[in-house]
Amino acid sequence: MGEQQRRQHRIGVALEVSIRGTTRHGLPFEEMTHSNDVSRGGCSFYTTHEIAAGAELEIEIIRHLTGSQSSFVTRGVVLRANQEAPERFLVAVRFIGPQFPTYSSESTA
Repeated sequence: MGEQQRRQHRIGVALEVSIRGTTRHGLPFEEMTHSNDVSRGGCSFYTTHEIAAGAELEIEIIRHLTGSQSSFVTRGVVLRANQEAPERFLVAVRFIGPQFPTYSSESTA
């Protein structure tokens, strides 16, 4: 989905993310990484695993707040996974479970 087709504005932020799913080759994996960007309806992140478009992932986004930690758990479908280097893929997902809560106004343009 192109930048002009997105429904929500994505914010570039590095939040801790736990992902679980299956690689393109059918092998289960779990990995801790960081988000590249996040919106109410999706996010992108880097992973060392090759994941096919259309794959479903379990996603936990961990936010560290002053003196506490908060987790957001959802499922996502992979829109694209672009290889950027050996064992480094940029994966974009659309949430198919709960949407990420935001606390500031977002532009939907």
